[in-house]
Amino acid sequence: MDTYSVAFKVIKHVIDNEFNLKDSIRKEIKEATRGETIEVSQISGIFFRNYYLISHLADILNFKKDSEEMISLGLLYVNNAFRKKIDQNKMFNDFLMFIIQKKHQLKKEEIFYIKDVISKKRTFDFFDVRRGTLRYYSLRFNKPEWLIKMLSKQYGKKDGLAIIYEMSAMPQQFVSVNYQKSFSPTMAFKKIEDGIFEYTNPTSIRKEDFFHDGKIYLTQLGNLVALKDLNYENSNLTCFIGEFNNIALDFFKKFVNKGNTLNFISNNSKEVYKIFDEIKSNNLNETHFYDTIEDHLEAYLSIKQDLIVYCPKSSNFELFRRNPEYGVYFKIDSLDEILNSIKNGLKNISNFVEVGGLILYIVPTIDLKETRVLVSEFIEENKGNFSLEEEKMFLPNKEGNSLLYYAKIRRIK
Repeated sequence: MDTYSVAFKVIKHVIDNEFNLKDSIRKEIKEATRGETIEVSQISGIFFRNYYLISHLADILNFKKDSEEMISLGLLYVNNAFRKKIDQNKMFNDFLMFIIQKKHQLKKEEIFYIKDVISKKRTFDFFDVRRGTLRYYSLRFNKPEWLIKMLSKQYGKKDGLAIIYEMSAMPQQFVSVNYQKSFSPTMAFKKIEDGIFEYTNPTSIRKEDFFHDGKIYLTQLGNLVALKDLNYENSNLTCFIGEFNNIALDFFKKFVNKGNTLNFISNNSKEVYKIFDEIKSNNLNETHFYDTIEDHLEAYLSIKQDLIVYCPKSSNFELFRRNPEYGVYFKIDSLDEILNSIKNGLKNISNFVEVGGLILYIVPTIDLKETRVLVSEFIEENKGNFSLEEEKMFLPNKEGNSLLYYAKIRRIK
């Protein structure tokens, strides 16, 4: 298999069709070996982890951001700057021939410019970009300019850039041992507490057989902190997720086998199935799965709940760290729509909480409008009925390396 040609198609799907990388790889690779799949994943991953630098080079050469020339330039960069799997001079000459076939004519200084960037890799000084500008930080940290601007405005420039810096690095990987599964940790796993480990290898946990066998699953320490002091027995508990989030697995592990009735709800049937698939080998007595939206909960929740974990679809800035292509297809224009959806969802969810019951609102983002500001507005609008019991913002450069916010909202009347 020509892994670079397959990676070209994978990258094109992401850029043109706004696929996530995993789905794009699955679409293009059907009969590949595991090694070939990993190879394509690595090539594509490096491309998107350097996407904004590659886009900058493409701008200089007057390539469009969705063009084949831009992707070919990026693959040249991936090979010559990072992998060196193909003869560098051959790949560079092939690239020049490709450009000529596309009827582009590169100037001598442009050719030297490309070679200079590739040879210096991340130490490149961006001599054509002024230091301290949004473009400079975008190239340095491989993040969209709008995200840098937003976080600098919300947290101040110093803290905003510190967050962006941490978001540009691979996050720590924490795993939880699946319920009723046997797991024998290797040297790659550092014990944090019973059933919780940090994966210490620099590569992705997804390469481990333990992960593929369902014996462990990725978690965030922030999830565990949010659930830690919640102790329920013989209660009605619901976990509503707008998109797949491992809070559902942590929720199940925390409250199963204690006489609780557990409800898993999502507005996406695929997400409901993912949850079921992850926990189907466990004891599923009094565990229910529903596919519906917040507006239609009355058809499924006949009894008011003692606890509703509400993890709606959000901007999910955590994916900027874990999925390098996320910054390519996530659009800032969707933030207002997301915000309004969360507000309406929280309002609907609140109608199904028992007096004295709790809403655990939890989102893997640090956008203040989706977190503290939104919760503050909800409490103000429902003064006398709900009170804010606790809230916490996890930043990626703080404890647990989590990028997460949660709020515990108590129904008092």
